Amino acid sequence: MKKRFNIQLLIAVLVTTLISSSGCNKNDNNIETIYPVTIGVILPMDQEKGILREKALRTAINIINASGGVGEGHMIELVVRSSAGENRELTAAAAARDIISTKRNVAGFITSFSSCSKGIVEQVAIPDNYPVISGAATSGFLSGISPYFQRLCPPDALEAIVLTEQAKAYGIETVAIAVEVGDVFSTDLAAAFQNAFGAEASPLISFSQSDPSYTSKLDQLLANEPDAIFISMLNPAVYEEFLSRLNDLNINDRLANTRFIMCDAFYTSNVFESPISMMIGEINGFPKNFGAIPAADINTSPYKYFSAELMKQYDQEVASYNAQFFDIGFLYAMALEKTFLDTGTADMVAFRERLSYWIRQISHGDTGDPIVMPSLGWKSIKNACLFGGVNYQGASGNCDIDNQGNSITPYSIFTINGTQANYSFETIRMVYP
Repeated sequence: MKKRFNIQLLIAVLVTTLISSSGCNKNDNNIETIYPVTIGVILPMDQEKGILREKALRTAINIINASGGVGEGHMIELVVRSSAGENRELTAAAAARDIISTKRNVAGFITSFSSCSKGIVEQVAIPDNYPVISGAATSGFLSGISPYFQRLCPPDALEAIVLTEQAKAYGIETVAIAVEVGDVFSTDLAAAFQNAFGAEASPLISFSQSDPSYTSKLDQLLANEPDAIFISMLNPAVYEEFLSRLNDLNINDRLANTRFIMCDAFYTSNVFESPISMMIGEINGFPKNFGAIPAADINTSPYKYFSAELMKQYDQEVASYNAQFFDIGFLYAMALEKTFLDTGTADMVAFRERLSYWIRQISHGDTGDPIVMPSLGWKSIKNACLFGGVNYQGASGNCDIDNQGNSITPYSIFTINGTQANYSFETIRMVYP
């Protein structure tokens, strides 16, 4: 009896093992793990604008993932790293490399500043074929730098022209130019403004933090009592010191008749923490300070949809370049959708090549392609991608990316007014190139 029991037990174990083995093989052969698609995001997380832009981007990605993601159920995973550091260009490239080495299915990157965009494009995108989209990199150096790079903002030359036209409309004849040392955006925009304004723009005077020659450089800047000072600086720590030093020189209202022209980097609440009372007021009926920044038409349905979603998800008002980063999320999602129709992720080099092609293509589409916009909902946009070409109209505008990787948008001419207790930005007018 004991021997018979053991044989029966052995048969039962063998049958169970065969059934289990058969079940495992079936699962292994037919059930494929669906991994997320990773997009690396390099932002200035040491500054308020970096945090706000991340939330604008995540607003779009949250909408897309909540509606099924891309392809056959792939979620989009954002991996955010900061560009903070003494050299943002090197920091950004190193951060991108770290994401590539630690994450699966890295499809591309999203950047903000010109410096970090330059580092990633030159050190990562060009050698290894990673598409990059920036929402705020305006340096002229980046125009046509690579078919893998594109941006949803105009080059500096256009901002320089807009600022020059506004300055001359206010009767400004001479301008001194203060520029931040070592920043790609600051130096490029300063040079573009100098070229656009003409001979009455003085040579560039460069400033860095705790510069031992600060006093003599300020004397150079103000030597000819210019009508205005153009401040081309990106990092708050740099322009806060510059404004503090100027304020110290404003003895007996020395700068009472001096206007201040600001680059778009000043469009952030960080500037309100500086001593800017000398900039507030009017001269001959015109504001003492003004600047220009790429801006969206707030009356369009894509912008209204974005604004409402950003408030609902993050309780956040739309800030500088936020609409561009929201649109980048949808551009990547649509390009991924088209790419999954062409190829899979087994060969990621081929995947990235195709993705790079589709990013520019879906931004403007071909004649007759249907217009899609975020307010239609991701499922509708996804279906449109499945059946043909699309022409994306976003919160920031038409988002048409040309063969140099540029897109042209309207500009807002803004001014700072109020008092130290309640400074605010006010739009003076819109400029439509």
